[in-house]
Amino acid sequence: LDGSSLTVRNRYHTRTTLHLRFMARREVEGRVIEDVAIDVPTVPPGEAVSVALDPALLAGDPDAETNVLVTAELARDEPWAKAGHVVATAQFERSPLRSATGTRSATEHASQTCSPEPTDDAWQLGPAVFDSLSGRLRELFGLAVDGPRLELWRGPTDNDRSETRGSYELGDPDATGGEGVPGPSSAQRWRTRGLDRLTHRTLRVTPGPEGLVVAVRSSAAGTALFVDTTYTWCLAGAGDLALRVEINPSSAWDCTWPRVGLRLDLPTEIDRADWFGTGPAESYPDTARAARVGRFSATVDELNVVYSRPQETGHRAAVRELLLADPSGPRLAVRTLAGPSNRRPGFTLTRHTPQELDRARHPYELPDPRHTYLFLDAAVHGVGSRACGIDVLPQHALWPGAQRFDVVFERPSN
Repeated sequence: LDGSSLTVRNRYHTRTTLHLRFMARREVEGRVIEDVAIDVPTVPPGEAVSVALDPALLAGDPDAETNVLVTAELARDEPWAKAGHVVATAQFERSPLRSATGTRSATEHASQTCSPEPTDDAWQLGPAVFDSLSGRLRELFGLAVDGPRLELWRGPTDNDRSETRGSYELGDPDATGGEGVPGPSSAQRWRTRGLDRLTHRTLRVTPGPEGLVVAVRSSAAGTALFVDTTYTWCLAGAGDLALRVEINPSSAWDCTWPRVGLRLDLPTEIDRADWFGTGPAESYPDTARAARVGRFSATVDELNVVYSRPQETGHRAAVRELLLADPSGPRLAVRTLAGPSNRRPGFTLTRHTPQELDRARHPYELPDPRHTYLFLDAAVHGVGSRACGIDVLPQHALWPGAQRFDVVFERPSN
C-alpha cells in the first residue's frame, strides 16, 4: 500500500488471478466496521497491477486502533478448497497501537485509596486476596489463583534441542558464513544455567497507600545468577486490579532466555480464551508473518499444537485484551497497556507447565492437568530451524535485559 494505491503482485508460476476475488476490511479495535470488494483486474503470472482504494476506507481513527485487512480468496470452489478460502492477506496499520507514553500507567490510574486491608494470614486489596508472607495472589474475583511467578523456561522445541547446525549464540552468522559456531544446543545451555529449575524467594511484602508491593528474587539453580521482580498492585477503575511488573536480571548472564514472563495457575475448568491481539494461530518473533491483529476465540486445546514430542507451543504475541472462560461463562478479563515502545506482552494458555512438557517424550506421558496455566510474556525467544537448518537469527533472539509491563485484571461482564 502506497498512499491509497494498492499493488497486487501475482506470484503464481502459471495461473492468472481470474479465480480469485479481493476484499478489504476496515477494523477498529479489532471489530469489523466495513467489508468491501476490490475491483482488481486479472493479473497474469509474475506481473502486478495497482488499484486505487477509497480514502474513507483507509482513514485512521485517532482515538482507536485501526487496521485495514486485504484478502485474496477463492471466488469459486476448487478441487482443493471451497469458495472463500483465503490464499493471501496483507494488513495495513492506519491508527497504531496507542502508547502509554505521556499517560499514567495502570498502577497510577487508581480511582481510590489502594491501601490493602489485613486479615488473619492475608492481605485483601479490593477483589484480590494475597498471602501475607509470600505476597502471592490466592484469589481474584472469587477465582482461585496462584501466582504470579517469574518463568524463564519453555518446553524445549525440536529446534531448541538440536545441535545439528552451529550456534548463533556462540558465533555471529555474519562472521561465520551463516554457519555459527559448533556447540551445545540452546536447550542444553539453558539447562546448564538452571533456567528449568528456578527457585523463588520473597524479599519483602510492603503494603501502603499506593498499594501492595511484592519484591521477589528468582535464582537459577546451581549458579549465582538471579532475577529480581517487583510486583506493584493497586485498585484501578471500578473495582479492577492493576499490576505493574518490573523485571531486572543480575549481571553476568551469558546465554539467551527461552522466555521472560509470568505464570498464573488457574482452575482446570478455565478452558476457553477470547482475545484482541495477534492470531488466529500462534506467533513467535520469527514465525509471525501469518499473524494478523483481530479478535479471535479458541479453546485451550485449540490454542496448542500437539507435537509427537511435547514442546513449547501456543504463544500469541501483543495481546490487547484477553477474556478467560469456563463452561459457566467468562471468569477473568485481562487488559494490557502499551509501554513507551508500543510493546505489549503476549499470552499462552495451556494445560501443562514448561517443566512437564520438557519431561514428557510422548503426549501420553503428560500428567493429568492440575491447573490451567496462563503465561503473560514480556518477550519470547525465536523458534529458528536448527533441527534441520539454521539457529534463531540474532534479531529474534531473547537476551537477558530489564523488562516492564502493565496489565489490568477486570471482572468480566456476562
